[in-house]
Amino acid sequence: MPLDHMTLTVPQAKLEDIIKFLTTSLQPLGFKEMMRPLPNIVGLGDTAPLFWLNTHDGDAETQEALFKKAHIAFTATSAEQVRQFYAAALKAGATCNGPPGLRTQYHPGYYGAFVHEPVLGINIEVVSHNGDN
Repeated sequence: MPLDHMTLTVPQAKLEDIIKFLTTSLQPLGFKEMMRPLPNIVGLGDTAPLFWLNTHDGDAETQEALFKKAHIAFTATSAEQVRQFYAAALKAGATCNGPPGLRTQYHPGYYGAFVHEPVLGINIEVVSHNGDN
C-alpha cells in the first residue's frame, strides 16, 4: 500500500467505529490494525503502521465539518482490488462518492473508486494507475 504515513485526528468517541470501517473496507489491500503504542494512538497499514489515528476531545462538530473536506487515497495493484475495496466499503456502511471506473481526466490509466466513510464522512479513494486490468 504506497502511503508513506499520515495522521488523522478523530474524536475519541468515534475511534473504534473508524478503525472498524477502515480495516473492513481496506482489507482487500491487506490493511489492518498494526499497533496501539498509546490508548489514543492507533497505527494501521499492511506491513507497517503507515496510517495513524490520533484522538482529540475538542469540539466534535467543528472537527466533523473539517473531516468532510478530507481526502485520503490508497494505491491498489489492480482494478479488481479497487472493485473489491468499493464493495467492502459499501457493505461496511460507506456511501458512494464515485463508483469504480476509469478517470482519464487524471491520466489514461487512472482507475479509481471513491466513498464517504460512514462515521465522519471522510472521502476515501482507492486507485490503480494500471488502467482497467
